[in-house]
Parts: sequence; C-alpha cells; structure tokens
Amino acid sequence: LPTPLPPTLPVLAPEATARSLPSTPVADPYRAGWMAIETKASVAVDSLSEAEACDIFRLFGYAPEGSQRLYGGYSSSNFKVIGRRRPEDLPTNLLLKINYYGLSVEDLEHQLHVMSHLKTTAFPTNYPHPTADGSLLVESGGRRAMLLDFVEGGVSGSTLVAKGEDRAPAILHDLGTTLARLHQISWPSEPKMRDIRTGFPVCNTGDLLKGDELASLEKDKSFADHPVVTYSRECFEWLHELYREGQEDVPWGLIHGDGFLDNTLYEEGPEGDASACRLLALIDWEDSCVGPLVLDLAISASACCFTAANELLRDRLVVLLRAYMERRPLSPSERSALPDFMAAAALACAFYRFGEFNIRQGDSDE
Repeated sequence: LPTPLPPTLPVLAPEATARSLPSTPVADPYRAGWMAIETKASVAVDSLSEAEACDIFRLFGYAPEGSQRLYGGYSSSNFKVIGRRRPEDLPTNLLLKINYYGLSVEDLEHQLHVMSHLKTTAFPTNYPHPTADGSLLVESGGRRAMLLDFVEGGVSGSTLVAKGEDRAPAILHDLGTTLARLHQISWPSEPKMRDIRTGFPVCNTGDLLKGDELASLEKDKSFADHPVVTYSRECFEWLHELYREGQEDVPWGLIHGDGFLDNTLYEEGPEGDASACRLLALIDWEDSCVGPLVLDLAISASACCFTAANELLRDRLVVLLRAYMERRPLSPSERSALPDFMAAAALACAFYRFGEFNIRQGDSDE
C-alpha cells in the first residue's frame, strides 16, 4: 500500500481544517463504554416471526415457499423470502424489508424513489419489486414493507475485513469508486428530495441541528453534565455553520449517508486471493438525502479508517481517497472541509447512539 497521502490532499492536519472544533476532550471513564465508529450496534426492535413475514410477502403477489430472518437495524426487520407468483415460475429469492412503525410514508417513498432512479443508471444496489398493480409499498397491521432484490453471494464488507486486513485495499477501493459514481448521477427535479437538515438522515443530523433533543438532555439532571451532552453543546454553533442554509463552499447532491462496511455487499473471490473482492451492491438508503457530497466520503472515512482505539488506519484512508478521486476529483474547498465533515459525522453518530441507548432504548445492553 502507498504510505504517503496525496500531496494535494491535506487530510486530518489541524491547519487544514476549515473551522476549529471545540477542544474539550471526552472524559476517559466514558470511553470504555463507547463503540468504535466502524462498529454498529446490534438492534432488535421487534420480534416479527417468519410466518408473519410470509403473510406480508403474499401481499406482493407471491406464494411463499420459505423465509429466513437476516438481520435487524434501526429502521427495519429484513427477511430473505423465497416464492413464486405463478406455479410455472421458478422460485425467486428476494429481500423483504419490513419497516418499523416510526418511519413515515414520506421517508419510505424517498428510499423507493432513490432506488428506482438508481436502477435506470445500473448503479450497484438492490432494486425494488412492485406488487401486481405496480405498488412498491404494502401495509399490514400498521407495518409498511418493500420488496427488494436479494443479492446472491453477497458478503458484507465488514465480514470480509474481519477475516483479514489483506482484504481491505480491494474493499475500500471499490467503496471509494462507488461513492464517486453515485455523486456523478443526475437526478430529476421532481420529486424534490429531502436534505440533511430535515431530521432523520445521517444519524438524525437534522434533529441535532434543531437543538430540541440537546436542550432536553441539558434539562435532565441525569444527563446534563455528561461529556456527550456538554461537548455537543460546545460544537453546536460550529455544526450549524457547517450546514448553514445557502452554504456554497462545497457541492451538494444526493448522498448515501451511511457508508459503513456493513451496508456493502461483496463477492469474496477465490480462496487466497484477497485482491479479488468485488463490490456487488451499496445497500440501505434510509439515511440518503441531499447534502454535501464530501460528507459521504467523510462518513466512510470515519467508519472504515479508524481502530476501536480511535487510531487512524492511514493505509486504508489513502486507498479510499485515491479511489474516489480517480473518478471524481475533490475541489480545494472539499479537501479542506473533509476533516470537518469527518468530525461532524462522528459527532452525529455519537449523539444519536447516546440518545438511542440511554433514553429511547434505555434497557439495551449496548
């Protein structure tokens, strides 16, 4: 791996940051309980059964022949389902994504619009499948669901990297290239897509910007003096300036917003050939929105290029950035702002998890 950073990209050097973060450190006693940025929490929000999943699958016009719970996230329960629409059809493997009650129809329609448009560009993701009457969303018992491609043979990037660091260069190269490709796609003017200030996308960055949740925590004696709360307040004005309305320092467009390796699927390649890993799909568009394009790259850098001890994995960062810039060169303002957006992404992630596992899911083991 190349060790020097590209000379035109002053990454992570303090003098390269466009704005200065507050320097208050987070107290050491709390660090041991924090997850690494690259590690997502295990979430089990409901106990939906496979039989219930098959009932919802039928609403798409399929006769179910099997189902298997795959994983749960912050916003959905996901099942591999097998079925056929007509007796003479071959069985088809699909992904049934059953969304939690809190997600609005507008959020789900946004995701479906994004994936449907990406299909027209052959972008590597899983595409939605309609019902017999053309609907992309069904509802049952207050639960809304979508049916997507099941990516055969896909292994998450996080699983592959855990098998050995020798896989990281190929994995991060394809991730960087894919993000750059996404950022070059043209989008129709209608429907107007949500932006990062609207609340839900990118670990609820919009809610953090509104300040209501932070103010509520400051009024709660149990949390008012917690380092996450006090540091978030110190960063509040800086964060507002980074995302201020009419901010034109860096280009904006549609971003994925959650470029962790567990939102990627790869073909592993032959045994013993670590360089043969190939990206099959960038998945899960819940956090997608219109935002600074460089934020997408910053999220992946924060998620994939640090150890659990918060040490920079320099070689990984070099591969990710070079692969991205080979397809879409960063402007000088984007290169300068990248460290700020890495910090903003990490702050939003930490603040969201703090609220999720101390308040909304206070009995969680996370």
